[in-house]
Amino acid sequence: MQLTALSIQSKNPFVRDYIEGKKDVLNFFDYDMTNDRVWEDRLNDLSFRTFSRDTLADYLLEYHKKFKSDEMNLSIEKIRNPNSVMIVGGQQAGLLTGPLYTIHKVISIIVLAKEKEEQLQVPVIPLFWVAGEDHDIEEINHVFTAENGRLSKKKLSQNQVKKSCASRTLLDKRKCKDWIDEVFKTYGETEYTLSLMEELYRCLDCSDTYVEFFEQIIANLFQEDGLLLLNSGDPGLRKLETEFFQELLEKNDDLADALEAQQEDIAKAGYSNVIDYQEKHANLFYEFDGERFLIRKSNGNYTIHDLGIEWSEDELIQVIKETPEAFSNNVVTRPLMQEFLLPTLAFIAGPGELSYWAELKRIFHIMDFKMAPLVPRLNISILERHIDTKLLERNLELSDVIENGVERWKNRYFTDRIPEDFEASLLQAKTEIESIHSRLRYEALQIDNSLEGVVKKNAAFIQQQLDFLDHSVKKSVKRREDRVLRDFDRIQTSLCPDSSLQERIWNIMYYLNKYGPDFIKRFKSLPFSFQNKHNVVKL
Repeated sequence: MQLTALSIQSKNPFVRDYIEGKKDVLNFFDYDMTNDRVWEDRLNDLSFRTFSRDTLADYLLEYHKKFKSDEMNLSIEKIRNPNSVMIVGGQQAGLLTGPLYTIHKVISIIVLAKEKEEQLQVPVIPLFWVAGEDHDIEEINHVFTAENGRLSKKKLSQNQVKKSCASRTLLDKRKCKDWIDEVFKTYGETEYTLSLMEELYRCLDCSDTYVEFFEQIIANLFQEDGLLLLNSGDPGLRKLETEFFQELLEKNDDLADALEAQQEDIAKAGYSNVIDYQEKHANLFYEFDGERFLIRKSNGNYTIHDLGIEWSEDELIQVIKETPEAFSNNVVTRPLMQEFLLPTLAFIAGPGELSYWAELKRIFHIMDFKMAPLVPRLNISILERHIDTKLLERNLELSDVIENGVERWKNRYFTDRIPEDFEASLLQAKTEIESIHSRLRYEALQIDNSLEGVVKKNAAFIQQQLDFLDHSVKKSVKRREDRVLRDFDRIQTSLCPDSSLQERIWNIMYYLNKYGPDFIKRFKSLPFSFQNKHNVVKL
């Protein structure tokens, strides 16, 4: 493997301005990432905070027993050290780990943790926050594969009546095993296929839910790096969160006002708001009978209309104390809960998360927190050798393909194969025939006005025949140039499928199936650095 870096600007203007260190954007965050002392400053700020380290470590030790990993347990024990800090990032629990950017985020967490531990000389623990309380199963129940050069969505179809969170949504193991088989058929069998599928079956056998299946695979790939997993939807975590749930409720109105003010500032600066916050509510979900309901606020009380429930603030606080496992965070309070629980040195953020967290600065301050430094995750494209060869043969620039795709180059190549004289002659024929036929139509209607429908249909038929000739010629050219045109399609499919970045579509299992279990070990060991470049891994 060979690592190279490309200068490719983000198409998101907010992210682009954040990376470039523009003051208007940096004002929405607590730490200036252009300041050389940002890490020492954050470390110093954390030294004045108190965390329930032993309680957190005890909880994580119990949770991580299922992974049977000495490296994970060593990372957990580091939490007890009052000087230890964490690099945190998170994502939804996608099937087979979901799109590649989830893997890229994990690698970003691990790489930055190692880098800052060496630089700051304190224990730095990598932790991945699994969004287990997320209930949009449609976002995580599929992967994309390529079939006959086209994108194919492979969805795990199983009945789901209730809108339950990912950590409670059970997998139909028989259907899931069949689904894995279907996905791997599109990859093609290699010398690694059987052992890889058997490992996935093992992970599935150890799992009952989407989150457990996701965690087993991630742990299998990264446990030797000491990566910790924190499932935000785990009922056992709620005991650690109870106290903070109450604080959030008590400051509910202040949080709403702070978010509104921050969003106004972002809009005034010319950027779009991400968080949809149209009415005041408790910023908490309540789980009833396996389904999550947002708690709304009305006339000083908290209600769930669908359940016919209404609480005063004191009543709701009492319910939280008695059954904390029934509550979970929403988009506003999840980052606050993370800051409350974890000594976070930095948060690894995807492009959307950077914009989203920018809206939260004031609400962090309401809770007497500072927002952790946000580090954009590594952006990575994997360039296979045969695709690299095709780029050279077609004289295409890699950076241009990643940014813009190949469609215009494919169209230009195809158009250049059609003689200019043919196009000109066809256009001339259409014009002249229409001119002649228009005179014929005029004469015919002079004889019999009722022929209007017939002459119009005849004119259209003649033009259609010319279009058919045009189509036939282009079809012949396409057939003759099929090998080259397929090269363009292969490049597009590999590097920018569906006009998206590769990391947003493809899944890591394709590469593990093709290149073997050592692929991920070599991949994560590459000398990645946070220079805000687009990393290209050449195979």
